[in-house]
Amino acid sequence: MNIQQTQCKRCGICCTKGGPALHRSDLPLIERGILQVKMLITIRKGELVHKPDDATPQAVGCELVKISGTGREWQCFYYSEDDQGCMIYENRPQSCRELQCWNTGAVEELIEKDTLSRFDIVDTDAPIYSVMQEHESSCPCPDLEEMREAIAEKGPIDLEHLEKLVNEDIAIRTATVQSMNISLAEELFYFGRPIFQLLQQIGLKVLEEEGRLKLRRPF
Repeated sequence: MNIQQTQCKRCGICCTKGGPALHRSDLPLIERGILQVKMLITIRKGELVHKPDDATPQAVGCELVKISGTGREWQCFYYSEDDQGCMIYENRPQSCRELQCWNTGAVEELIEKDTLSRFDIVDTDAPIYSVMQEHESSCPCPDLEEMREAIAEKGPIDLEHLEKLVNEDIAIRTATVQSMNISLAEELFYFGRPIFQLLQQIGLKVLEEEGRLKLRRPF
């Protein structure tokens, strides 16, 4: 006889598939210091992510802030393997509160809706805020889904423009790390993942020549 699941079995699978995206209702968790910047990562508009029921990663339509992952499987930072549970369960984000692995309808309704961005989190008076604005203006993330298709179909790609983008991205990051003494974890929150790494994931080759990054097609 099949018994319908109605409660969490503490298997940990949902927690080992990556940290949740944050929503506006989660902002108090950051303000209270339960979630800290060094434990968050920014997913910029245009990056590829796995969405429910999609075998192939799709580009996100808005910026997301997620809890960072750890380990080879990129499990949620707050998942405890020893206890097979959440270390901040009483203060878990909205997505985690809504998630029922046996009925995912409620959490699917939250996807890319009323989400937090890093600009909602960082004080506008903070010195790094203007640097974030400059970076977003100078180094927007390309639509990686469109670019992945162009690479697969051997379509046109403006490598010169992309090279300028990835080098400006690195220059801003390097200057900020040196002048503001931020950690790698903080950098991934303030600026997201380096663009050259995102391009590598969709097949472009990255080389370094005379102190600059160069891009090449995979064929």
